[in-house]
Amino acid sequence: SPVQTAYLIKGLNLSFDEGLGNDPKNVSNYVSEHQQALNLGIYSTDLGYSALYNHKKTALNYLSSLQVLTNELGLDVAFTDEFLKKFEENTDNDKVMIQLMSDAFKKADNFLKSANRKPTSALILTGGWIESMYLACELNEKSPTEDLRKRIGEQKQTIGTIVDILKEYNLENQNDELILSMTSLSDIFNRVSITYEFVAPETDEEAKLTTFRNQTEVAIPDEVLSEIISKVKSIRLSIINQ
Repeated sequence: SPVQTAYLIKGLNLSFDEGLGNDPKNVSNYVSEHQQALNLGIYSTDLGYSALYNHKKTALNYLSSLQVLTNELGLDVAFTDEFLKKFEENTDNDKVMIQLMSDAFKKADNFLKSANRKPTSALILTGGWIESMYLACELNEKSPTEDLRKRIGEQKQTIGTIVDILKEYNLENQNDELILSMTSLSDIFNRVSITYEFVAPETDEEAKLTTFRNQTEVAIPDEVLSEIISKVKSIRLSIINQ
C-alpha cells in the first residue's frame, strides 16, 4: 500500500522532500483515460505522503489535481464535495486525512468494478504502486536504511500480480508498452531472494486468540537494487511525461 510505505518513511524520521512528487501542474497534460488513471494513482500516493507529513499547502495542491482527474474519470461518486470539504477541514489531522482518502478510494474502486471498468481500476493501482516504489527508492538513495531496502525487495511478491492484472485488463492493447516495462522490472526482481523462517504462534488463552507470525529475510545485492531503482525511475518518468 502506498500509505503503508509513507508511514514507513515517516517512521524512519526521514525529512519531507516536496520535490519528489509529480508536479500538480502536470495534471492538464493527461487527456486520455489511460494517462488519467495512471496519474491518479501517482497523485494519490503523493497526496498521502504530503498529508502524513502535515504539509497542508502541498497536500491541497495534490487534492486539487486529484479532483481534476476524478472528475474526468467520472469518479465524483467517491470524491464528492463533502469529501473535499472534510479533507480541507482536517489538514491538521493526518489520521483523518488518510482515513478519508482510504474510504474515497475504496468507493472509487468498487464503483469502477461494478461499472465494468476494471481496466481503469488496474491502472490506478499500478500508478500508485509505481509512485510508492519511486518514493522509497529515491529516499533510500539519499538516506540508505535496511528498512527501506527490505521494503523495496519485498515488492518481488507484488509486481508479478500487477503484471498479471495489467495483462488481464489490457483493453485494446493499451497496456502493451507498460506491460513490457513492468515485466522487465519483474525480471530484475527475480534476482531478489526472499526466505521465510517459521516462528511459533502465540496463543492468548484468555482472549482465545492465536497470532501466527513468520520472519522474512530479504537478500538484495547492491547491483540488483541499483537496477530496480533505475527501472522504477524510467517507468515513472514515462507515465508522468505522457
